[in-house]
Amino acid sequence: MLEETLAPSGADVGRRSPPPIGRARAHSRLVKALRLILPMTMVAVVGVLAGLVAAHAIRRQAAGLRDVQAPIRMLNPHFFGRDNKGRAYTLGALQAARDEQSFQRVLLINPSVTLDSGTAHPSTVNADRGVYHEDTRILYLQGHVRASDPKNSKFATDRAVVNTRTGTVTGASSLSSQASAGSLNSGAFDVYGNGDRVVFKGGVHARLNSR
Repeated sequence: MLEETLAPSGADVGRRSPPPIGRARAHSRLVKALRLILPMTMVAVVGVLAGLVAAHAIRRQAAGLRDVQAPIRMLNPHFFGRDNKGRAYTLGALQAARDEQSFQRVLLINPSVTLDSGTAHPSTVNADRGVYHEDTRILYLQGHVRASDPKNSKFATDRAVVNTRTGTVTGASSLSSQASAGSLNSGAFDVYGNGDRVVFKGGVHARLNSR
């Protein structure tokens, strides 16, 4: 008996048998998982990038604040100005620094202020330390304050206040003065007119030299 073998028709060749049910379900679960995971991954990446940008901005802002808050220091500074009568003065120091609490305050080491600078008879006051207030233009001196006036008088005290607006020097501490006319000690003093007039107050003791 002859056996006949039937070849598949063209329609049968085009058809493919469907995948097994288990594989189809696994593929479906994978697609669903990817649809959930991919958006979450994108959101996480965007969040990380935003966090990095924010952290960088915060670091830059903090660095800027540190730069602003850091005291400004100067070596051998010199300030120039004029009082309310147009008389020039100069203020110098070995070192100066802005006060961290108030930028209107300048902390000085070995300050020296010269009133009536540029004239034939200037008055000079120097000290160990000083604080200059730029808003009021008042200089507070402390520690071995020494001064000389146009009459070649020498003054020594521990504290003094120089008002560069008016050209006056005042002090509430004891003062000793040496001049060609003699010596003088007092508990307080006021110097007016850039040294033209000096008023001694409080326990004044003087010794005059005979001519």
